[in-house]
Amino acid sequence: MASDLALPINSVLADILEAIASHHQIILQAPTGAGKSTALPLAILQSGIVAGKIIMLEPRRVATRGVASFIAQQLSQPLGEQVGYRVRGDSKVGKHTQLEVVTEGVLTRMIQDDPELNGVDLIIFDEIHERHLPTDIGLALALEVQSSLREDLTILAMSATLDELELSTLLPEAVTITSEGRSFPVEVLYRPVSSSQDWLAHMASIIVEEVNSGKDTGAILAFLPGQKEINQLAKRLLASISEKVLVCPLYGNLSAAEQDKAIQAAPVGFQKVVLSTNVAESSLTIEGVTTVVDSGYQRSATFNPKTGVSRLSLTRISQASAIQRSGRAGRLSAGKAIRLWSQEEQGRLSKASMPDIMLSELTSTALDCACWGAKQINELALLTPAPKVHEQLAWQLLQRLCLVDTDNKITPLGRKAHDLGCHPRLAHMLLTAKSIAERQQSDLGLLACLIATIVEARGLPAKGADISRYLPIATQGQMGQQAKQWQRKLAIKGELTSVSLQASDYDIGHLLALAFPDRIAKSRGQLGFLLSNGTGVTLAEEDSLAHETFLVVADFQQTQGRNAGRVYLASALDERLLDNELSQLVQQQRHSGWDDKKGRFFASMRTQIGSIVLSDKPDTNISDADITHALMAQIQQQGLSLLNMTDTAKQLQLRVMMAAHLDNVTDKPWPDFSDSGLLATIEQWLKPYLAGVKTLSQLNKVDIDKLLLNFLSWPQQQRLNELAPVNWPMSTGTKAPIYYQLPTNDQGEAYFDLSQTRALLSVRLQEALGLAQSPTIFDGKLTVSMELLSPARRLLATTADLASFWNGPYVEVKKEMRGRYPKHFWPDDPLNANATKFTKKKTPGL
Repeated sequence: MASDLALPINSVLADILEAIASHHQIILQAPTGAGKSTALPLAILQSGIVAGKIIMLEPRRVATRGVASFIAQQLSQPLGEQVGYRVRGDSKVGKHTQLEVVTEGVLTRMIQDDPELNGVDLIIFDEIHERHLPTDIGLALALEVQSSLREDLTILAMSATLDELELSTLLPEAVTITSEGRSFPVEVLYRPVSSSQDWLAHMASIIVEEVNSGKDTGAILAFLPGQKEINQLAKRLLASISEKVLVCPLYGNLSAAEQDKAIQAAPVGFQKVVLSTNVAESSLTIEGVTTVVDSGYQRSATFNPKTGVSRLSLTRISQASAIQRSGRAGRLSAGKAIRLWSQEEQGRLSKASMPDIMLSELTSTALDCACWGAKQINELALLTPAPKVHEQLAWQLLQRLCLVDTDNKITPLGRKAHDLGCHPRLAHMLLTAKSIAERQQSDLGLLACLIATIVEARGLPAKGADISRYLPIATQGQMGQQAKQWQRKLAIKGELTSVSLQASDYDIGHLLALAFPDRIAKSRGQLGFLLSNGTGVTLAEEDSLAHETFLVVADFQQTQGRNAGRVYLASALDERLLDNELSQLVQQQRHSGWDDKKGRFFASMRTQIGSIVLSDKPDTNISDADITHALMAQIQQQGLSLLNMTDTAKQLQLRVMMAAHLDNVTDKPWPDFSDSGLLATIEQWLKPYLAGVKTLSQLNKVDIDKLLLNFLSWPQQQRLNELAPVNWPMSTGTKAPIYYQLPTNDQGEAYFDLSQTRALLSVRLQEALGLAQSPTIFDGKLTVSMELLSPARRLLATTADLASFWNGPYVEVKKEMRGRYPKHFWPDDPLNANATKFTKKKTPGL
């Protein structure tokens, strides 16, 4: 942390302190480097203006610890005295702690445990612009506490920018204060990667170039997407630079000591290169940085509702993130930022990153809401509403785990699960295991504590996917402390070490299935495994679980460019569990449909777990209703092409679609005759007439023309013939056919667009003689285009303006046709000639 407190925030400290004394909602806009995360809370403490406790929410663990440590140092106090911190699994607070810096949903837990927040007078939300989900939820709950229980509670929302943030909507009574950022200039250079070069190698060469430049550049801060790239780049640099250059990784899974090494100033005579994820983008200050090298990448986790897991992908950062990152070079003095992309590409980056709530799995958030009494996440005052699909899946999983009821009201089991403070899946496993263990007098509850610890652990060593291999380390160090914490919360007696040595695959598989019933997997040979939720996953061929028949998968990831997810944690599943402890997951379902290869209906009784079929036995008890249902399903799947859609039926379809847009006279609305509209109403116009139809060939003989016509009322049929006749009476007595045309989309489905809608009337040219204008239909709203044919019925011309045709193109047509068809009438004055359908010899008067 920077030791210089002559920060821009100092110029508005008096205004902020006055606002805290007189208002209960304050919005502070202060750019990165202004000192809002450090100097401001320190000044509030020293002013004595807040008598009670101050809670300050930081979105990242590294920053939480760093901010608390820095403020404690300024007060010449150890952590845990006046200033402390809480992160999940680690805290340093004491009975005299007034300022607590917290993160990772700790604030949400505090509010849930004590909705009145007794003793808390001020809550500070830092870096709201980063839009972390715990921050959004914490702010929403704090606002509810303030509005309903604690009018005296003060909320201070701090953001580097207010662009596209509707904070004033959530805090309508807030006073807004703006602080300037540091004015140290940052030179931005663009060094894009060539198409033939690996970006990581390019980044390494840029950093080596900066280190070897001979200039006193201070510390270099390099931004990379993740731990994997950081470790790869560190190896490259250590092989190319002096021992006087310290290469310091910085990411969330590092120990506190390693994080401190990256944050603190380099020893005298050494230069420091910090390789960081985006944890260093905002509130965390790294001593001595004057140069930033930015890869421009981030690793984004986006929840995939189809698979129920988050998909990792390497993506470009936003313009806002690029600005934040480059600003790190100018906190202490003038600096420079090197971006490994072009200036042109900078302009194409998205303006800002997506809020977490749009990208995250929401099961824990939904349980928080249920515990609070909300039945929908969007009942809370949120800056961005939760996606409906993500929220729906979260509630469905909570219902399946019996943590909420069908009305999303929290159950007694759900209340206990929330009190455990872990993911609802693991909480359900822990509580169920404890209940089973008490009945059976077994150690299943203790084993569940170890399994939960392994699943939640960060940075596990590489021991393969089999979760049993991690049991010995789950009893040691920080993991062991977490396992013992679960043991204490559940009030389970016993020795974790002995349980870890005696654990069986049978019990481990049982426990994991309690947490992940939708991730039971069955082998499908070289294609890997199929999860019960329908997702495909794979294991490394050399992994000990690769040849198992059944698995339960605790952790897998989908990555960009791969069709199947990669399994990272799993257990073998003993098939006997499916007949005993897990029998409630097994369902008997009748499955029927059409066998496309055999061209016939089939039915069977399937025993399955979700998408996994355990057995499939033929069912010979087939009714007419079964066949009709299967036929309807086939039509819905393959479309109207399965039906005998004759030209007459298709023309009727187009005529009705045009009438629906061009006619506003009828009392009864025209039905939707588009492909999708007819499929949506197929139960009404087709299903009643499928009695006795048992094959696709019989289906193809059903008179669709008649059924579609009968779907229209009698007045509609009459009105349609008036608006859009199928033929036009010529003066010669010929009924010239009219063909209707609509544009089609990429799927071949017709849609209405007046500019591309046509009605074509085909008739021999001699029968149109004397006709000055083309006919009109739909009460004059559409002019018919006429296809004028030769005596041999070959197309001569198409026109919707006969008068123009007679006065122009007809002259050339007449010259050519007189020689080819001398027996037919080609008058010089077609407008005043009589129409005929005969040759000159058979036409009187010629």
